[in-house]
Amino acid sequence: MEYKTISIREVITKINNKEMYLPEIQRGFVWKEKQVEKLFESIFVGYPIGTLLFWKTTKKDINDNELVLYDFIKDFHERDNKDNKKASEIASNYDSYYIVLDGQQRLSSLYIGLQGSLAYKLPYLWWSSDSAFPQKKLFFNLDALGLVDDEEDNKIPLFKFFDVTKVPEDNLWFEVSKVLQFEKLSEIINYSNTNKLTDNQINNLTKFWEMINLENPPIIHYLTIQDTDYDDVLNIFVRLNSSGTPLSKPDLLFSTMLLDWNGGREVIEKLIKKINNKGDKFNFSKDFIMRTCLVLSGAPVNMKVESFKKEKIEFIRDNFQQISESIEKAVDSLVELGYSNDNILSYNAIIPYIYYIYKGGSNKKDSVDGLRIYLAISFLKNIYGVASNSALTNTRAAIDKFNCAKKTFNTSIFDGVHLVGDREFKITKEDVTSYMDREKGLYTFYLLTLLYPDLKLGQIKFHQDHVHPYVSFDELDSTKLSETQISKWKEMRNTLPNLQLLEGSENESKNRVPLADWIKAGNKVLYSDKKESTDLYNFEKYYEKRKQNMISKLLEIFNLK
Repeated sequence: MEYKTISIREVITKINNKEMYLPEIQRGFVWKEKQVEKLFESIFVGYPIGTLLFWKTTKKDINDNELVLYDFIKDFHERDNKDNKKASEIASNYDSYYIVLDGQQRLSSLYIGLQGSLAYKLPYLWWSSDSAFPQKKLFFNLDALGLVDDEEDNKIPLFKFFDVTKVPEDNLWFEVSKVLQFEKLSEIINYSNTNKLTDNQINNLTKFWEMINLENPPIIHYLTIQDTDYDDVLNIFVRLNSSGTPLSKPDLLFSTMLLDWNGGREVIEKLIKKINNKGDKFNFSKDFIMRTCLVLSGAPVNMKVESFKKEKIEFIRDNFQQISESIEKAVDSLVELGYSNDNILSYNAIIPYIYYIYKGGSNKKDSVDGLRIYLAISFLKNIYGVASNSALTNTRAAIDKFNCAKKTFNTSIFDGVHLVGDREFKITKEDVTSYMDREKGLYTFYLLTLLYPDLKLGQIKFHQDHVHPYVSFDELDSTKLSETQISKWKEMRNTLPNLQLLEGSENESKNRVPLADWIKAGNKVLYSDKKESTDLYNFEKYYEKRKQNMISKLLEIFNLK
């Protein structure tokens, strides 16, 4: 092994020139904004960032071993561009090429910070909305060292990601990528004079430039291995990442699968991208695909490298076309039922349905209707929230006994399945009654999908709408109701009996319209008692009648009558 140092600029140049790549067995980029910011800060203040490990090889060795290599990601987007792209055939003729075995997250962070951008999802916004993923670039606080607070919690950041549409319009924040435009120190002086920087700002910018461009003091330390065959390199990679600060189990599992499956990464990532773009978008991961493969191959469901023995990997590789088709059909059923990343409580709940399809089952209407009830029960009873491996093992055993090719998917498949914590695929009458007190959220959505089975949830976006408008209860007349009644009604207004599924545009137009007026306009509310007044001051009676009608329907759906 050789121990060397290299400047950050040289590394960026090697990546841009296609001299440095990632191996197929590396995981994708997983660091968050704060981690990237902290990395740049650590480098700036002189903290060590650890030694990297490269495999130094040649174009001939890459071609002889038929290596599948990947480029570094430049503009990361959590939904649309989170996977590294497969590198094109090497056209250059450098003496050596570098393949990163350890240090991918650090190098990727440097590359994104100095050349690209990040786009992570903002909370509370729809996964399908483009505005939920603002593009952010990294900026350097030119005044930071002059403004550091002694209290760690109050420390002004040295580096920070900003939405590119909301960058502060002053000289305090310097776009990190621009530092590579300066070839010489004299160019920094010219920039500083043009932008009227203070002495402190000039000093900080100069130090930042030196950090990126100079090899002394050394910033990046690395070891290289060479004259090593590919099998040895793979073993080194797995050893490196199964001790110290390890890759996650799914990452190691993924790497282990790829040891004997050339091109497997590209096939799996293509599938993930395809299913994630269905409907209102999903967030299926490699973890999900690996776990599904374990179930479908008959392997132990525990996420351990040992679960993927050679014969299981061969089985998955040889049957991946059928596995992929089963997964796609299952996701199509989810779309039909109105599911997306925003309302799936556990992706593991979908795996038994995939297994049913894989075993010859149908994803036609009757099975989709069964899936609707199965998913609602799974999420309401938190079947896959605890001991999910055990749940998947037991449901797989139940499906193995079921004639999938001749019967539709339904919850009776799992009648004899008993899970950790006395959980089972059954709803009781007491459960149904308690669900009436659930406030608007995921659980009420699951129940409403059962109560409104005929809506085309996969074709039209429906919202959970308040039958009596939510805001109406803020305007109740205290001369007609006691404070106790008003308080009680405000608690009731956001619960299931005052909710319905309404087409998005219709919900927006209804908004604050009193229920009585909305009904007069020719609209209907399912589960209402036509004899009961829709006037707001009759709310409690109307609510109780609708509640009983909903309970009655759910008891019928769950075969409890």
